[in-house]
Amino acid sequence: MKNLRFLTLGLALIALLFTACKKDDNNGGEQAPQRLTLEKSAVTVKQTESAIVRITAGNGGYKVESADKNIATAAIEQNNVKITAIAEGQTTLTVSDAKGQKAAIAVTVESNIDPSERLSVEKQTLTLVNGEEEVNRILNAEHNGNMNLSFTISPAGSVSITVETRIVNGNPDGKNLRVKALNVGTAQIAIKDNTNNQTTSFKVTVTAAELTVATATTEIETEATTEVRINTGNPNYTITSSADNIATAEVKEKTEKVAGKNDTHHYVIIKGVAAGTATITLKDSQNKTVAITVAVKSKDDIFEISNEGEVTLKAGAKAEGAIKIPDAGKSIGVSAFSGNVGITSVNLNNVTKIGKGAFQLTKKLTTFSGEKLVEIGQAAFALSSITEATLPVTVTTIGNMAFMNCQNLTKIVCKRTTPPTAQAKTFNGLKAKTILYVPQGTKAAYEADANWKDKFKEIKELEQ
Repeated sequence: MKNLRFLTLGLALIALLFTACKKDDNNGGEQAPQRLTLEKSAVTVKQTESAIVRITAGNGGYKVESADKNIATAAIEQNNVKITAIAEGQTTLTVSDAKGQKAAIAVTVESNIDPSERLSVEKQTLTLVNGEEEVNRILNAEHNGNMNLSFTISPAGSVSITVETRIVNGNPDGKNLRVKALNVGTAQIAIKDNTNNQTTSFKVTVTAAELTVATATTEIETEATTEVRINTGNPNYTITSSADNIATAEVKEKTEKVAGKNDTHHYVIIKGVAAGTATITLKDSQNKTVAITVAVKSKDDIFEISNEGEVTLKAGAKAEGAIKIPDAGKSIGVSAFSGNVGITSVNLNNVTKIGKGAFQLTKKLTTFSGEKLVEIGQAAFALSSITEATLPVTVTTIGNMAFMNCQNLTKIVCKRTTPPTAQAKTFNGLKAKTILYVPQGTKAAYEADANWKDKFKEIKELEQ
């Protein structure tokens, strides 16, 4: 009986200890944190005004952060979130508590300014060809004659913005934004009035420009440089030369004052290295290309050659002895070497036309050659000292008095099977001593042409 009482007492003690431990487990552990909840998840506030959002549940130790403090700021006041509107736009506030719980408030800030007085632009969208400019009028940006604007261009470098006075009928009338396209693509322009924190924006679409240059041909001397303006194109540019040993090139940007304003353009800067011809190839960011042909002449070259290939003698230069017309020369200018007393022979090279009086009265010139010659101008060799002339098969026209009174001319070889067009006085003064040689089987044709017949001592056919 006594043992039974001890057993019962032991079991009761064990039960009591077990119950006490269980109670400790329930009361001694941490409670789960409360979910952080707010009175509102979104608010709309007028610019410069404030709003209160109550924290309805949470774990204390509250903090708040604004995603964009330029739009709105916030602070914790007891169990409230106080929101202060700064500028038009939208942002998000994040509220957190001591237990790491978070909740968000979407904030929209509206302008408190009358729509007719709000910062705005005349055009919401602009479309420009790369390199072009256009103005966009800005409204309600001035305050007592002053203006304090800032611009955010995205992506950076896509366009440039300058503020200028708008002129109407010769009088100032507000402000314009001058927009210049710099890179192909779409740009967003955000404008902020730093005086009252108003904002506005507009979009610019930039399309690719054609790549064009001021000239496709140019001529320089060795060691000299020349500039070719890029009229339109799409930076960034790359440039290559077909012959770096003849001409090199690079692209540079230059800013000049035009009508009182800065005007920025790109130029191809070409440097002559050695005599010859090179092709400069310009390529833009849109893979458009254009070629510039460069003729480089030696510094001591006596010739001037125009863009059209007309050859004349440089001012102050002397032509003496045997001369060769440069490859770029296509024609000899009027009276280019008239009266020269030093030239003894001329290689016409690529020349197709000899201008009026080009070699008249050349006292030492005895011969000339040129396999591409087509036209010989009036009095081209009149009264010169040439002793022999070969007219290639390409010659079609010989001007009046072209060989008149060439007293030393004893032989003319004309390789054309049909007589070139000549004039009545083309060969005046040659009959006494000049023999004309023509292709086999063509003598009769020449003798039948009034402007060739009876002009020479004799007409003979060339031997096979």
